[in-house]
Amino acid sequence: MMKILALDTSSKYISAAIADGAGGKIIASVHKEADQMQCERLLPEIDKLLKKAKLKVCDLKIIIFSKGPGSLTSLRIGAAAVKGLAFTRKIKIVGVPTLDVIAQGTPLALAQEPSLIVPIVDARRGNVYCSVYSRKGGKIVRKMKYSVIPIAELLKHIKGDTIFTGDGLAAYAQYIKDNFKYKAELAPEKYWYPRAEIVLELGRELIRKKKFEDADKFVPLYVYPKDVQVR
Repeated sequence: MMKILALDTSSKYISAAIADGAGGKIIASVHKEADQMQCERLLPEIDKLLKKAKLKVCDLKIIIFSKGPGSLTSLRIGAAAVKGLAFTRKIKIVGVPTLDVIAQGTPLALAQEPSLIVPIVDARRGNVYCSVYSRKGGKIVRKMKYSVIPIAELLKHIKGDTIFTGDGLAAYAQYIKDNFKYKAELAPEKYWYPRAEIVLELGRELIRKKKFEDADKFVPLYVYPKDVQVR
């Protein structure tokens, strides 16, 4: 059975998991805080995980990568590692937007319909990477394109009670409490960061649809300031 590696390097954590097939169980995983130097040692970390699963790189057939937006340096390191493995080992790549991963990781107990889910990732200089989601039947539905905007502007675009999550809450939780005109619930910190298990969950659907990335052209998802609309 094919082995799948799910990987996120977009935050202050390295999160990785190896699964046995597109529908199989996770056989090894790691989720740990990592400084910049550790991110640069990503390949050795992947090798440790493979050894834990009693596998070799040649056993991997697909890598699902949480492609951003997020920490630009860490994303570039992660994308470079994924591309290197893809080229040398002929491994297929699936890219999953990181904001989708954070939104999907919001527990059902918090994000009950009809509440909106808004992940915010600190983009520095008063901006956040963000989008807006609803949840239907246990799955997230994106209602706004991936954006990078000031937190004040984001709040103006949201129309309804909302669960906020993501590491942007470290900087903007109080601002949201003071300025959001609808009911705001703030997810606990343990749900702010992308986890490989959710990367795997979302990536499996793309695998079934055969939506693979072109390894030669694969880059992280870069988001630039643009007009914002919520559907």
